Amino acid sequence: MKQENTLKGGLIMKLVRYNPFNELAFCSNAFNDFFNDSFFDGKTKAKKSWYPAVDVLNEKNNVILNVELPGMKKEDISINIEDRVLTIKGERKFENEEKDTYYRKERSYGNFQRSFTLSDEVMTDEVLADYTDGVLKITLKKDTTKEEVKQITIN
Repeated sequence: MKQENTLKGGLIMKLVRYNPFNELAFCSNAFNDFFNDSFFDGKTKAKKSWYPAVDVLNEKNNVILNVELPGMKKEDISINIEDRVLTIKGERKFENEEKDTYYRKERSYGNFQRSFTLSDEVMTDEVLADYTDGVLKITLKKDTTKEEVKQITIN
């Protein structure tokens, strides 16, 4: 394989000629990775941390966070606000029974933490949290007593 050095914009770049056999090597590696996957070797791959999906909804009087936490108990979840940062932490524990043999393990286990900086319009002393069917719903009330921006006409 012949390489050429070229000066372009003050940078030296190496030009490598196209080799169609490189693509075959890539396919071979992907094929090998597929058969070396935990589905075929029976080993489980547990992740140490994960991040739940969160939807943030902005309503007129509230900000609502919907956090997906399927399979978790509410006792394993904590929510706190410090310095206008809302933090949701928890741990989904791996329930391993010796009699079970997994062919594949894709669900995530371990600790998680998500943090959100709250705007000044959110009242941190009025927060509601509800956990139903694997979804944690956090409702943060907005301070509606503040004056909204008013348009002033120039005469």
